[in-house]
Amino acid sequence: MKIYNAMKLSAVTVVLSLLFTVAASAQNQQLTPEQQEKKMYEMIDKEVERLTSLLKLDEAQQYYVTITLTDCLQGRQAELMSMSEAKVQNPDLYQMVLDKWVDKIEADYESYFTPEQWKKYLRSGAEKDRKAREKRREKAQLSAEK
Repeated sequence: MKIYNAMKLSAVTVVLSLLFTVAASAQNQQLTPEQQEKKMYEMIDKEVERLTSLLKLDEAQQYYVTITLTDCLQGRQAELMSMSEAKVQNPDLYQMVLDKWVDKIEADYESYFTPEQWKKYLRSGAEKDRKAREKRREKAQLSAEK
């Protein structure tokens, strides 16, 4: 059972990592904007399939997940590009942007997942990720206060 849970956690981590590194990998590979967009939609489709399998999402929930991911990934991409163009060098600031958008995605998920689906989503690795984001926020706040 522990191996199965570790594999689920690994799958969640891998999928989220893929979703939130589209911009970086696209820049490194010099993909055209059309290729970047296609890659983003492929990753969104994979995540919708994963969540549907894990949580038994209905069609409306699948639609909402797709819309949420599309909107948030486009917003995140725009914000990261703006920071890059402004020559922001601090990696912590980029991490804060990524965390902000993941928080937005999860807030949206919570609004249309059933309580049972939400609990299962959190148990699938999201709760650990939430705690890590909270620790980063606390660390950043302590650093800002100094």
